[in-house]
Amino acid sequence: MFKEIRKKKKFEEVLDQIKSLLLTKKLKIGQKLPNEIELSESMGISRSSLREAFKVLSVLGIIEGRSGEGTIITQANPENLKSIMSLVAVSRGLDTQELFEVRTILEKEAVKLTATRRTENDLQEIQDILVEMDKHYLSEDDEAQSYYDFLFHQSIVKASQNKMLLILMEVISDLLGEQIQTTRRELATSPEVLKRFQEEHWSIYRAIKHKAPEQAKEIMSAHLTYAQMELGLVKEE
Repeated sequence: MFKEIRKKKKFEEVLDQIKSLLLTKKLKIGQKLPNEIELSESMGISRSSLREAFKVLSVLGIIEGRSGEGTIITQANPENLKSIMSLVAVSRGLDTQELFEVRTILEKEAVKLTATRRTENDLQEIQDILVEMDKHYLSEDDEAQSYYDFLFHQSIVKASQNKMLLILMEVISDLLGEQIQTTRRELATSPEVLKRFQEEHWSIYRAIKHKAPEQAKEIMSAHLTYAQMELGLVKEE
C-alpha cells in the first residue's frame, strides 16, 4: 500500500501518500497504521525520519498516537491549523486590506448559499447572536461586541451547508477575529459607525430570513466595503 520515498522531502511524501490513500479510501478515519518498523521499511526511510514526519502530522491533527493502540488516522481539526495559518500570514506580510478582500470573496458567496439553504435552526442561531450583540452594544462592552460580531459572520458561513467554506473560515478564524477586534477598537470613538454595523447585520439577517440571496450578497458586500472605507482602506466612489 505504501511506496518507497525517493525525491521529495520525507515529510512531504509521507503526507502526500496518506492524503492519496484517504482520497482513494484505502485508508479510513480511525484506521490503525502499520507499526513503525513495517512502515519505515515499506517507505524506504529510517525510523527516525518517519518519527519526524509523524511529529508534524500529529501537530496537524492528521494522526494520533494512542497508548496500546498504535498510530491512528484521525479527522483533522481546522483548530490545529489556525495558529499555523496566522504565522504564515504574518511572515508573508498579509495586510488588513488583503484579508478584507479574502473575506469579501468568501462571505458574499457564503451568504448567498445561506439565504437559499438555511434551516429554521440556522436562522434562530443567527438571530440569537444578534440579540446578544444588541445587549452588549447597549452596555458598551467592546470585547463582547467583537466576539459576537465574529460569531455572526461565522454562523452565516456555517449555515451555507458548504463544508469547504466552513473549513476555510475556521482556518482563518484567528485572523478574522483579530481583524474584527482591531476594526472595532479603531472605530470605538465613532459609535454611529458601530451602530450602522449592527443595523447592517440585521439587514443581512432579514435577507437570509426572506430567502433573498442576491439581496443578502449585496448587503454583505456593502457592509464589508463600508468597514474598509471607515478604516481608510478604500475610498468612497
